[in-house]
Amino acid sequence: MNKIEAKSRIQILRSELEKHRIAYHVHDRPTITDDLYDSLIVELIKLENEFPEFDSESSPSKRIGEALLEGFSKTKHEYKQWSFDNVFTYDELIEWNNRNRKIIEKESLDYNVSYMCEMKIDGLKVILTYKNGELVMAATRGDGEVGEDVTANIRTVRSVPLKLSRDIDMTVIGECWLEKSELDRINTEQEKLGDKLYANTRNLAAGTLRQLDPAIVAKRNLKIFAYDIEGLELNTQQDELEMLGNLGFLVNHDRKLCTSLSEVNDYYNSLIETRNNHEYGIDGLVIKINENKTWRALGYTSKSPRAGIAYKFPAETVSTIIENVVFQVGRTGAITPVANLRPVLLAGSVVSRATLHNSDEVERLGAMIGDTVMLRKAGDVIPEIYEVVMSLRDDNAKEIVFPEHCPVCDSKLEKKQVGKEQGVKLYCVNPDCEAKHTENLIHFVSKKAMNIDGLGEKTILDFYDLGLITDSASIFNLKVSDIENLFGYGKKSAENIIASISNSKKVKLSNFIYALGIPTVGESTAKELSKSLGTVAALRAATPESILNIRDMGPVTAASVYEYFHNEKNIIILDRLLKEIEVLESDTDNSIVSSKLAGLTFVITGTLSESRDYYKDIIEVNGGKVSGSVSAKTSYLLAGDNAGSKLADATKLNVKILNEEEFLNMV
Repeated sequence: MNKIEAKSRIQILRSELEKHRIAYHVHDRPTITDDLYDSLIVELIKLENEFPEFDSESSPSKRIGEALLEGFSKTKHEYKQWSFDNVFTYDELIEWNNRNRKIIEKESLDYNVSYMCEMKIDGLKVILTYKNGELVMAATRGDGEVGEDVTANIRTVRSVPLKLSRDIDMTVIGECWLEKSELDRINTEQEKLGDKLYANTRNLAAGTLRQLDPAIVAKRNLKIFAYDIEGLELNTQQDELEMLGNLGFLVNHDRKLCTSLSEVNDYYNSLIETRNNHEYGIDGLVIKINENKTWRALGYTSKSPRAGIAYKFPAETVSTIIENVVFQVGRTGAITPVANLRPVLLAGSVVSRATLHNSDEVERLGAMIGDTVMLRKAGDVIPEIYEVVMSLRDDNAKEIVFPEHCPVCDSKLEKKQVGKEQGVKLYCVNPDCEAKHTENLIHFVSKKAMNIDGLGEKTILDFYDLGLITDSASIFNLKVSDIENLFGYGKKSAENIIASISNSKKVKLSNFIYALGIPTVGESTAKELSKSLGTVAALRAATPESILNIRDMGPVTAASVYEYFHNEKNIIILDRLLKEIEVLESDTDNSIVSSKLAGLTFVITGTLSESRDYYKDIIEVNGGKVSGSVSAKTSYLLAGDNAGSKLADATKLNVKILNEEEFLNMV
């Protein structure tokens, strides 16, 4: 990115962030998600660091707090209220610690520190002022120097003592929040009254704290976790928390004192697994150097204390930019647009590519090259673009133009019906297109097919380019001597690959059918064919009419299966394959053991305590069927945490939604 482009992008980001800041923090009407806001801030900071000539003290990246609402009197804080900087990875956490170490050692002091780790609760910061042990003022953070006087409302919060057990002057910092069950209760009441519903507990806490009628606040069970003291000098952060507890404040006991950053990181990772198990929302871990002497020595930047940091959880959704679009040829010949993205951290991994599916999806999104887009996890692995941020569209954005010819073999592309994709996707119909061969090989060795460990995409492409493999049958002719002298492999890795190939030579019929890559035959269809026909010989002898009689088989699939087993080239490869492997003639571990779920179709989504395959097997052995998408034919949606769009689809279609316990009670 050159200086002109950087300047333009910085100006766009600053304008957009200011607009959303006012909507969220001034009017309590957020127009974008927190993840998008955080992601845009991170991008802005990065650009300002790369191009310091465009830095500005009025930039949103320099802002500590927010402006005030009219309707509450303003009050100046006795102590300036700072905000913490954020880190998103362990490497960034180490960098933060190393910077602090250098500052302390430069002063010829020892950097022997521990770390107080506390939940980063998604609530509202409040400042409580006590004089002679009595609460005299409660305020919001505001802009860090001036806040809103909410004393009357805070007096209704039962977790806040109105009179301390000691006649002391002190300022207490806390986080105001509401339980998730309270959100459900209040939204139920709002719905009955025909009033707007609150999106999350933070919005509800903010709306409650700004109520002009304290009687309403009293009915809403606000809570405040106290976590910091100003005006008294104690030795450690731990001492402050213990003192707050002794004085009658509500203090969060979900915290940990760590002696090393690796211990901090272990605690952080454990919280990711349990983040949804709390009655309050959390979006990370606040890490403070425990020793207040070191805290004071480190001092502050223009907006943050150096001795504290917020270690944010991996974002489930982030923003990034489409830098280019390439077109890939799949094993069926389908042409898929793939967006090359500006690399971004998503759910703990750096993502630089995401599928755009087909032309209809590109049109639905309105996506163009150069657009800022929202990205999320789809299923367990694949990143998905789900929204274009139109307000950030650059004047130089370019239309995504689909090719007329195959990008690999240059054959004329056609639209044709393959399953439900009629008229949507372009296809390369050249049977000898090299891309189809390699994609078929990658599919053949995959986990749910032949499950040949060690033969990943890169290895398959390497071996294909070198002529070591030409089709699926040739894989079983590989020898250690073919591989061990290749660059990047060696004898041990060669032996492991050959061992994996050998271990795959006994395969269930359903896995074998799926591995063949027959158009329109997915994992579920392969299992139905296996259960009904039982052997490879029966498959080869089946007619389109007999296949149509199998459960859930349509005419397109019936024709596809028949054509595959009667194609001359496929017959030759199949005969060679059957000389190398043993196809087990029944899927005994997947056979139906009960009919409890017979006739029912399930969709599985979200994060569950067991893998999706675990629940899929339970459904299938009890006679049910698993589908990949929600439709009017879906009987139940089994939903875990972070269920996403499938949950929304099920709600719209009035599909019954089950949690894990409810599902297991059915079987």
